[in-house]
Parts: sequence; C-alpha cells; structure tokens
Amino acid sequence: MGKGSKGRVRSGSPGALAAELSAVINRVRRAFGPIPMADFADRPEILQAARQVNRVAWRRMRGEAGTAAWQQALSQYEARWLQELGEGRANRAA
Repeated sequence: MGKGSKGRVRSGSPGALAAELSAVINRVRRAFGPIPMADFADRPEILQAARQVNRVAWRRMRGEAGTAAWQQALSQYEARWLQELGEGRANRAA
C-alpha cells in the first residue's frame, strides 16, 4: 500500500470483496428478520447465486473481472435471496 493508504482496503482485494459481500448478507439478514435464512440456504437457486459470487470474486482478485461484473454478481445474489424470502412468506401465508 502506498503512502497515506493506511487502513484502506484496495478495491478487488480479498478484504474489500469480503466487506462488500458482508454488506449484502447483512441487508438480506435484516430483510429476513425472524425467518431463519438456513431454511433457504440449500435451495438450488441460492447455491447457484453463491457459486457465481465465488467465481466472480476469484476472477476479480486475478484482475480478470471488473467492478461491474462483481457488482452484478452481488446484486443477483441479493435479489435471489430476497426472491426466495418473498416466495417463502407467500407459502407461509397460504
């Protein structure tokens, strides 16, 4: 890290990617509220979205994927969780 960058995490570094993913997970946790996320974690759609996040993260760290690809993977991951939550709530209400 260069002079004056103490405490900052470089974009595309494992720490930066983890922090961004953590922010997404925290938003999803808040949306789920008292509903256990574990009830949804093994659904194929969630697993597929998680695999995509992992693939793009590895590509991002190697410099093979840009910020836009990473943000898209995170957005799709969050959207998938929220879709599953919506479907789960609808099923519980039925």
